[in-house]
Amino acid sequence: MPRKTGLSFFLILIFLLVITTMSEGAFKKEDIKVFKLDNGLKVILYEDHKIPNISYYTFFKVGSRNERPGLTGVSHFIEHMMFNGTQKFGPGEFDRIMEFYGGANNAYTGDDFTAYTDWFPSQALEKMVELEADRMQGLIFDPQVFESERGVVASERRMSVENNNEAILYENVRATAIMAHPYHWDVIGWMSDILSWRRDEVIQYYRTYYAPNNAILVVVGDFETARLMELIKKYYSPIPAQTPPPPITTVEPPQLGRKEVVIKKEAQTPSFMVVYHGPKCTDPDFFVLSLLEKPLLQGESSRLYRRLVREEQIAINVYGGIEEKIDPFLFSIIVKPRPGADLDRIEKIVDEELNKIIEQGITEQEYQKALNIVRSDFYFGLQTNSGKANLIGAAEVLSGNYENLFDIVDRYSSVKREEIPAVAKKYFHELNKTVGKLIPQGGK
Repeated sequence: MPRKTGLSFFLILIFLLVITTMSEGAFKKEDIKVFKLDNGLKVILYEDHKIPNISYYTFFKVGSRNERPGLTGVSHFIEHMMFNGTQKFGPGEFDRIMEFYGGANNAYTGDDFTAYTDWFPSQALEKMVELEADRMQGLIFDPQVFESERGVVASERRMSVENNNEAILYENVRATAIMAHPYHWDVIGWMSDILSWRRDEVIQYYRTYYAPNNAILVVVGDFETARLMELIKKYYSPIPAQTPPPPITTVEPPQLGRKEVVIKKEAQTPSFMVVYHGPKCTDPDFFVLSLLEKPLLQGESSRLYRRLVREEQIAINVYGGIEEKIDPFLFSIIVKPRPGADLDRIEKIVDEELNKIIEQGITEQEYQKALNIVRSDFYFGLQTNSGKANLIGAAEVLSGNYENLFDIVDRYSSVKREEIPAVAKKYFHELNKTVGKLIPQGGK
């Protein structure tokens, strides 16, 4: 069909354009320099002098996966507090100094790690190294600021979860599907925990996880490696290592039967989702399912979009897939139904489409298109200093070695189309399934 052919041609064109651009200044594993300070801080550097700019990323190996009941959401809370003052630089000074030098910053917390992201002109390098090293050890957790940020996070939870029907359904489905592992709760944490955090417990958590031996520093851009390492040693070496954090040993037990979550609340439209337990990101099956999600869920030509949105006209969108996690997580299928849609019918259609893949696999055209999407997404992520820094750090934390980043396209290319049905059958079955339905108040 013209739409499919045009989209496929467009993806190939983009891929070739990106490859051409990459070849002009190839990003090679051999050009990355790795160092380790005596206190355990791992430093990964990649010089790139195309523009006078530096991306400076700090990854701490801590996320909601490392929390416990009573302290859920604390990793995200500390992300907030990292911008709220140290002994050396008071509240708001980090942002003010960053902006004075023409830089910008951000941060994000996930299930497996927390990342702090800085972008700034090359001339500001020493001041930025000083700032980041300072807040690795010197947060003051001012009691008034602590309570103020607690209120901010509680408000964030109300807005992003409790007043968001899709999010509240996802939180309930996730907590039902995952019983034992700390992936049971989302990054934002439970409201009762947010309102009950004790300052001394939060400070101890910070000291345990915000230590140089639990951190990875990734710097990409316009710097001289020898000079940067002098600065890193000057500002980071005095920070003492801490006792390594306790390992996560809980393994989620196999699910033994279909689960269903039904929520009835005031809403304009229903919500629907189904999740299946999936593999961790280093498992070979992960690459098969990640490839499969493209023809199943991504774009208007995907199977579930065509079936639910175009043909049956009972939904307005479909999305989902499998997420990269250190431990096994979930493959999600999320449907935005039309008002009054039959949710049982949606579940039946999802089952039918998954069974078709189990019985027949995917077409050669779908397979090649999925590979093109993987390649173009990957290479686009390497087009900027910040993209490189983020991918290097995430690969180091999630897979245990940044070098795995350079094999990622080959890992996907090694997936054979013929093996997809067997992997789909392994995960997409009734015993491994949790269904979530949100029914507008008064529905049946």
